[in-house]
Amino acid sequence: MRVELYGKVPLFFLTLLFFLWNPAGAVIIVEPGPAELPTDVTYIDDEFFMPLWSYPPMELLTILLLLHCPLLAMPFELVYSAGAMAYLGYRTSRCPLDNKKRSRIYACIRDRPGIAPAEIARVTGINRGTTRYHLSRLREAGLVSALYRDDRVGYFRNGDYDTAEKVVCLHLQNGTRRQIFALLLEKPGIMQSELAEIVGISRSTVAWHMRQLTADGLVEANRDGRAVCYTLTGEALAPSGVPDGAADITVSFLPWNGTVAESRADSPLR
Repeated sequence: MRVELYGKVPLFFLTLLFFLWNPAGAVIIVEPGPAELPTDVTYIDDEFFMPLWSYPPMELLTILLLLHCPLLAMPFELVYSAGAMAYLGYRTSRCPLDNKKRSRIYACIRDRPGIAPAEIARVTGINRGTTRYHLSRLREAGLVSALYRDDRVGYFRNGDYDTAEKVVCLHLQNGTRRQIFALLLEKPGIMQSELAEIVGISRSTVAWHMRQLTADGLVEANRDGRAVCYTLTGEALAPSGVPDGAADITVSFLPWNGTVAESRADSPLR
């Protein structure tokens, strides 16, 4: 009797498979992807999908069986929940910087602290949409942070700079402001008219840039009769390690000149 029962088990499962063999159907709705996703990459969020034809025969057979008879997966619900995506080709990169473009963007931010997204795209040669996407992924991974000032935004590698240093770096991304900053280092108390003459801009333009620097506490404006003189504040000098009152300091401390960047612990990309 036991032998007869064992003989009927395969027949029972074959019969069950016959009745359950109904191809699974689903409504597929195609919608445009979100704007922040890149258009020139073949992965999404560090994940890529392996073509079906690249799977071993047993895995391919398992996939086809689940597609045509999804009820067979019910007894293995826990296993499916834990590893079904692996059967469908789902792979996750453990390190956010395994992606080459993202690693380039990260290196650009490391070498040019305070850089704006548009400038990152220009320097790396990556289009702006893809750059914005990778910047959001780097921020989510805690690798970079952004500093917002009015209509400006600058990106920094996490752990490299405090807020005061970030503010200075953000201002120094502007070429004119960088020249003004260098002159203020070399000639504390320089007059507005002299700044305008050396930089080659109008006095009103100098005044506008100075208002921006003064608003962030980096410059002090003092009147000497009818003349306006400018001096860097201690807050502007402290991030650079420049002592107060130093009149012969050059701009060698600027991050893109290497002095500051080399003095900091440069963690590896991985």
